Amino acid sequence: EPYPGFFHASPVHALVTPLLKRLRDPDVAPSTIGKVKDCLNRIALGFSHNTSATYKEVLPFVFGTVSPFVYGNSSSLSKDGDDDPENSDDEIETPIIVSKSKSKNRADAKSSQGKKIAKTVAVSTWIPSVLGTAADQKSAFDMKKKQKTELHKVSDGVAAPKLTGSSRHSPMTPSTSRTLNNPSNSCAVNFGLVLLYSCLKRLKFDSSDEMMCSMVDPYLPLLTHCVRYSNDNQALVLALKCLGVLLRMDLPSVIKTAKQLGPSILDHLTTSNAAASTQSDIVQGCFKSLTLLITHHKFAAASSNRKPSSEASGENKISEKFQHDGAHPLSEEQMQALLNFLHSAVIESDHHNATFGLVKAISSKRFMSAEFYDLMDIILKLSVQSQKSAIRLLSSQIFLQYLMDYPMGKQRIDRHLQQIVLNIKYEYEEGRLSAIDLLTSVIQKFPFPVLESNSQLFFLPLVLQMVNDDCKSCKEAVANCISVLIKRLSTDTVQNLFDYVKRWSQSSGIDSIPMQKAAAQLFGIFVVTRPDYIKRGSNLADLMALTVKAINKYVPFDDNSEWELLYFNLVCVEKVNKEFPSLVGGNYDLWGAQIKLLAFPHPWVMQISSRIINSHLASLDPEKLLHQNRDSFVVKIPGSLYDMSRNLCRQLDFDDIHYVETIATLAIKNIVCLFQAMKHHPDLCYTTDQNGPDREEIGDNDNFEKISKDPCRWIMARLSNMAKPKGNRRRESIFKCFAALCASCAAHYLTPYLELIIDPIDRAIREASNSLRPEEVESSPFVALSKEVLQLYEDAVGTDCFVESYAKVNRKVREKRDKRRQEIAAEAVHDPQAAAKRKIKKQLLEKERKKRRVEDRRSMRGGAKKKHY
Repeated sequence: EPYPGFFHASPVHALVTPLLKRLRDPDVAPSTIGKVKDCLNRIALGFSHNTSATYKEVLPFVFGTVSPFVYGNSSSLSKDGDDDPENSDDEIETPIIVSKSKSKNRADAKSSQGKKIAKTVAVSTWIPSVLGTAADQKSAFDMKKKQKTELHKVSDGVAAPKLTGSSRHSPMTPSTSRTLNNPSNSCAVNFGLVLLYSCLKRLKFDSSDEMMCSMVDPYLPLLTHCVRYSNDNQALVLALKCLGVLLRMDLPSVIKTAKQLGPSILDHLTTSNAAASTQSDIVQGCFKSLTLLITHHKFAAASSNRKPSSEASGENKISEKFQHDGAHPLSEEQMQALLNFLHSAVIESDHHNATFGLVKAISSKRFMSAEFYDLMDIILKLSVQSQKSAIRLLSSQIFLQYLMDYPMGKQRIDRHLQQIVLNIKYEYEEGRLSAIDLLTSVIQKFPFPVLESNSQLFFLPLVLQMVNDDCKSCKEAVANCISVLIKRLSTDTVQNLFDYVKRWSQSSGIDSIPMQKAAAQLFGIFVVTRPDYIKRGSNLADLMALTVKAINKYVPFDDNSEWELLYFNLVCVEKVNKEFPSLVGGNYDLWGAQIKLLAFPHPWVMQISSRIINSHLASLDPEKLLHQNRDSFVVKIPGSLYDMSRNLCRQLDFDDIHYVETIATLAIKNIVCLFQAMKHHPDLCYTTDQNGPDREEIGDNDNFEKISKDPCRWIMARLSNMAKPKGNRRRESIFKCFAALCASCAAHYLTPYLELIIDPIDRAIREASNSLRPEEVESSPFVALSKEVLQLYEDAVGTDCFVESYAKVNRKVREKRDKRRQEIAAEAVHDPQAAAKRKIKKQLLEKERKKRRVEDRRSMRGGAKKKHY
């Protein structure tokens, strides 16, 4: 038979109708229900993958399938049903029928019970006396119902009556849910809800489509009925998921169903033990549905219009009642019960999205109660103490929203701010970062008058934390927070803070070093954050005088003790040089100290000094140094080119374990700039009392006189000699320097120094070829770099010139090797004992080399390392 409302019976109806008829059979066996359920599940799975189905076909079919099993024969239950929980154990008396009728007749008698109750028949003949008897059958039924209810009540002293029985904690009334919770009906309901949920997920609904909204709207009462009366977990979860989709739409039945849906969800939270665990699907679905109910635009936040202006009108009036008049889906008592659930639910680290989404929804409605303020204290703790970054972030966002929107008195807000400031000293790094980020957001969004009054409350603890924190990321976050604070404060308040910093920088004594470190860092923050204030009056001059004085204390230096204070002052100078380059460019005492600090033992100081000098050298034109840049310290300080080149070469002359890539890169850039300046202006390289480099710096070179007169040759000889000892990282840095010179300078500038460049590169390639296997030589990055540099110079100077220089280098290598062999042979005659020691040492080295090669071959075959006992 075709379903009502459909023009023809589709294949879906042909499949589903016989199964639903079996479920309607009152004598259906449990085994049959299981088989029917399996069939319906398979149909639902296939139906969910049917992309040709539209909502105009699916929605009426699902509603027509589910509604008879949800409402049963009496569809008015959802409207006039008895919601009193005290009637949960009531039973409807069935009249006794004495006949030979079969089960069908018994079912008919039971279904006609409601009509018989309505008839008024005298029952005085039922009992011996007429005292206390009812006037008719309906009154007698009501009296018996009341007596049975009283029997199920127990009183504990003066306590209120309490229900007993298996369903005393259930939100459903069995008289209403008997039809819905029948096993056969539950099977059909689950089938329909699965189809509905798959349809809602697959199809994209347009809330502006009136026809679609009219077809979806009847599902809200139906799903609400399932939530209220169903005790099947699967049906409840599916109903909540479907509500999660429908409540996002503007449907007419939202306000009507909210009165029943909200309390029912709270009852399910109670029965699901939501206070102990939030991991069940029911609790998550309840939280999501409540979130959508509370934030639905039909429920205006009535409390948002009440903005108490003081402590007395704010926190002392949090007991104002939520009127359940359509402005809120839950009453105040229900909201307080929900908040009590959330006190323990927010602590759960798993499945936290729905929980915090509900808390954020309540916060957005500005609901005020003592329970909510207590919940915010827990949220503030979680923003620091939670082990999950997502929970810390959500907690910070919720607490910031609460701090900005909620009315609170001065005492409460001071307590919150003090706790936020204390949290930046939390034990663990992740918690400190979260607390610092929250404090930064508070400073960014706080009203200006409140921020001005609490500026010292924020500033002093932040400065202490910046100095004492060992974590780099936390230090950077605190410095950023101080920058935001200084940027938002007024000029007068900034002046007061700047005076504090100046006094700290001038402090003396044993314990003054931390204060001076803090002052140096804060000076840099002031320069970057408020350059408009620094330019006013004598602020910039005072800052530079204090900084240069602190730097000059370390020149000359013997060790790297207290390098941190020097480093922070240099960072401040770098920031001033970036903001006010004209002021720093004329301070020649500062640049003289910078040149000397290029050779400071600590790498951080070495790096910041190189960075400052590189920023100045990059702005110069080497060819027009005496014309356009005559005020530069390179011109004003005689011999500065030579001093900088010598110290930069020392930066490249390091052991492999002390290699720092950033320092090497900066040194290469600076050497390239200095080489060009030396080439164009060799007279600026040395002072009047300085004749040139020492022989120790150049090494045992035959052309010492030529090198001492040509500063560029001195640089190339210095680099060439540094690259000769073994050390791949040092050699790589020097070879990269050679490549940078080739790319930056003209070819005729480098041709005279071609032998000095080729010699160390050729030596490195020969040593690698002797120590590595042929296949390792081809794949070695170091060998590839060496050959690439040689090819670069060959392309620059030409093949003929390059080959000629390469031949000279090889000839000198052979001459040195022959000379060394002659010396060894002569040593065997003149000093046999030294020759014997040399031979023994050579044999030991050869033996170790063979052992090492055998071990390498064994490891390549996958064998274990041989143990030596």
